[in-house]
Order: sequence, then structure tokens, then C-alpha cells
Amino acid sequence: MSQFNCRSIFSRMFYSVFLVLMLFAVSMGFAADGSDKIKADLNSSNWEVRRAAVEKLNNFKDEGTIDLLMQVAGSRVEYWPVKIKAITLLGDSANPRAVELLLSIFNDPFNNWECPAIKSYTALALGNFKGNAKVVDTLISGINDRELFTREASIQSLGRIGDRAAVLPLIAALNNDNSAIKLSAIKALETIGDPQAIPHLRRIAENDKDSVVKSQAKAALNNFH
Repeated sequence: MSQFNCRSIFSRMFYSVFLVLMLFAVSMGFAADGSDKIKADLNSSNWEVRRAAVEKLNNFKDEGTIDLLMQVAGSRVEYWPVKIKAITLLGDSANPRAVELLLSIFNDPFNNWECPAIKSYTALALGNFKGNAKVVDTLISGINDRELFTREASIQSLGRIGDRAAVLPLIAALNNDNSAIKLSAIKALETIGDPQAIPHLRRIAENDKDSVVKSQAKAALNNFH
């Protein structure tokens, strides 16, 4: 999915003070070569510098780094591209401490209104957390989100998680008018491999108006045993 421009209407006039206090709180657990420079960059007034600093956190695996990423991702005043990078890295970490924060971000109407991309990237991040019923239920709700990218991301993550509780909602998604949603649902059902999907995939393979969708449904059916 591609990023798109979003509006940011809330002032960041107190951001520097907030982040200095935050950095002090996690400094004991965040120690590695170059960490001081990253901390300084996270306090920059330039969002691109802050985003680059967040990217560098991918080189650190300690709990202090997770704390820092959670602070950035959960901030109400941080600019959306910076938040999205922190959310993505939290997903990549698969650290269970991040689950509740990611769920709250997904369900936060402020984030959804300010920048729908935040919700869609959070849906993708949640796809790294298997075995959590709250994550599955939340992503299932995302199948019917008003934003196309969030619906698509939720379906993709449900496929990666592979929980059979998602099979029936994914089958229902095959009836969506949007080809991208159908393709994502086909792939997710193929990955999960539940035989309940077979007759529905066969219907799509035989009757869908989109030739690409039909082709993908036929290919998915070949992988069912």
C-alpha cells in the first residue's frame, strides 16, 4: 500500500518538553553506540529528522527501545509519518507489550479521522501477533472499515495470522464489489487453508466478472488438498 498525504491540525508547541521527559524515562534501558545522537534527533523540530531517528531504532532490540517506540506511536502530537514508522517497527518487533497500544491506536477515532493511513498501517502491524483473540476480533472488524486501505490491510493480516475464526468473515469479503478486497480475501483464505472456503472460491473462479480475480481464485483452489 502506498502512503498518502494527511492533514495534521494539532499544535506540537509542547512536543520538545514532552519528548525530553520521555527520553529521560527510558534512557536507562536504551544504551548502544549512537543512542545519544538518536535521542537528540528525536527531539528535533524537523519531522523528517525525527522519522529518520525512529528508523535507526530498528537496529536496537532492547526493552528501552520498545518503550521509546511505544511513546512515539502513542503520541497525540507527533506527525503522522513518524508515528507510522514507529507503529511499523512495533509490529516488526512482535513484542507482546505492544499489542494493547496497537489495538488502542486502531480503535482511536482521532487517528482514524486525522490520517486513515495510521489505522491501515496499524492493521498491518497487528498481523505479526498470532494467538491473540483480541487482535483477530479487531482485524475482523476492520474488514468492514470505511477506508479501503484499512479493509485490505485487515484482510491481509488475518491471512498472515491464520486463525480459523476469520474464515467466515473472509468468505463474506469475497462478495465485495472491490477487486482488491476480493484478491486479498482469496489470498488470506488460501493461506489459512480451511476447506469451508472451497465452494466459495469455486464460485468466484467460475463466475466473477474480473478476469484477474477469477484467475487468482482458480490458483488458490489448486492449493487446497
